[in-house]
Amino acid sequence: VATNTVTGHASSVDINFGTATIGMGQGGEAFNIYDQMLRGVDYLATLIGGRPGSDKALATVWGINNGIGGSAYSIGGVAILMRDTAGYDDTVVLHEMGHYVVWEYSNTSSPGGAHTFSNCDLDIRLAFEEGWVTYWGNSVLRYHGLPRSNVYMRSNGGAAPGSLVRWVDLEDDQQYLCSGSTSEVNVFSVLWDMADGPSTPDTTPGVDDPQDLLDLPDEELWEVMATQMAGKSNISFETFWDEWFNPPLLNGFRTELIDIADHVLIEFHEDTLEANDTPATASFVPLDGSLIHNTFFSDPELDGEGAADSDLFLLQASSGLQYVAETTNLLSDGNTVLQILDSDGVTPLATNNDRSASDPSSLVDWVAPRTDTFYVRVTHATDVGRYGSYDLKISGQVPVDNDGDGYDTTTDCNDADINIHPGATETCDGVDQDCDGVVDNGFDLDGDGFTTCGGDCDDTNPAVNPGATEIPANDIDDNCDGTIDEVPQVDTVTIIKATWKRGPRKLVVEANSDQEPGVTLTVVGFSVMIWNPDTGKYTYTSPNKTPNPGSVTVTSSGGGSDTLPVQ
Repeated sequence: VATNTVTGHASSVDINFGTATIGMGQGGEAFNIYDQMLRGVDYLATLIGGRPGSDKALATVWGINNGIGGSAYSIGGVAILMRDTAGYDDTVVLHEMGHYVVWEYSNTSSPGGAHTFSNCDLDIRLAFEEGWVTYWGNSVLRYHGLPRSNVYMRSNGGAAPGSLVRWVDLEDDQQYLCSGSTSEVNVFSVLWDMADGPSTPDTTPGVDDPQDLLDLPDEELWEVMATQMAGKSNISFETFWDEWFNPPLLNGFRTELIDIADHVLIEFHEDTLEANDTPATASFVPLDGSLIHNTFFSDPELDGEGAADSDLFLLQASSGLQYVAETTNLLSDGNTVLQILDSDGVTPLATNNDRSASDPSSLVDWVAPRTDTFYVRVTHATDVGRYGSYDLKISGQVPVDNDGDGYDTTTDCNDADINIHPGATETCDGVDQDCDGVVDNGFDLDGDGFTTCGGDCDDTNPAVNPGATEIPANDIDDNCDGTIDEVPQVDTVTIIKATWKRGPRKLVVEANSDQEPGVTLTVVGFSVMIWNPDTGKYTYTSPNKTPNPGSVTVTSSGGGSDTLPVQ
């Protein structure tokens, strides 16, 4: 593009070169970018009291074929790097200029990185800066009275229909329906509603959103950024919110701001169950899986500024029943840790932070050890933020049969062993098989004075026991010596000693036979005795922790037997 050439003119004389039309793709983009930066500087001057000095110079790099596919702000170079096709994307230019304003005149904690309007789960620090600079860029258009100042637009650089890549309505966007402060769209929507009003030159002139009752000067929002962010870490919309209400600003409008932020489910206020952070104030929760909505936000003074919050809920549990507590629908930075606390309201019995590596919600599957009042506590996990919201649900009172023996946890004293349950047969092993609270009780159901642990081989027949006389030809082991219808006794067995030592719980038996050592003696229900030629006796010593059988019977391979009470 070139004008006519004028030669020999005096330096003191103005020359009118006329009007030149520079079309798209001929370099007009550079002049449009300059116009937007000039508008931005004029708007910035109203906020900081004058245009930036040369020590804060800002450059913009653009070329029709530079090969730049995405616009960005270069922190180190203090420069805007414009996409080749962005020469007429006014709001893109002003968005990137907003980053310059934040870096030079405020503070940021944004980790940077990829972001899009459709990403509902950004880092809250990234979402805040990107949301703020979009709000700032469109505020430049609003300040200059330009139409549709509420619309952010990006094109592919063309002029024909179909060149629009994306757009968003800062006033009340219906395309990117995210919830919470992890969305840059929600951040700039709240900021925009704070400062715009019915007179804003937007797509609905003379009308404002029903939830938006504010029309505040831009200077009030800027004051938070300019004076309260220095020295802050993990800056996010949480930071902006608290500093809006904190001294020395004390900007107020708490109710109005809650209405605006709640519209996009940024819930920076107490929930209806507060205060419930101690056992004495714990909230009742039905155990039917109903969703109970909560916020991580404590504000007992109702002054707008928040504080860290934890929530306690009552859990009236019954012994042996299974309960499942879980958090869902986490919004903003609602990162939960869920615990089951003992009846003292302090001691953790079960804890879960993240449900999985990619899911920060929490789930605890727990069986009550007794019937009692327990507590469910939900706290905010260690994170860059401390506010947010979540839903809690508890499902409970469901008996389970983990070992498949037909008895659930309400009656099964060991639901991990299929051989232990009410009605099981007791064995002499130091375990309560039948869940009656007595170990190796043996019953003596037939009342013959001998128990199953004492050698009674048929505890339903009083005529069968270790002291009975064997009856020939009845196909019954009458004397429980392991032999049916054995021949008459041919040797005599004498139990010399049968003692049970209480300390180690050990049974000691000594016996003789008139045919020793040519016969084998056995302590019925226990084991074979050992012949000791030095002492001239058979002996048996049980392992430690053997229950006292009450009496013992010693049988001989020669046919004899003897029974003696245990001392």
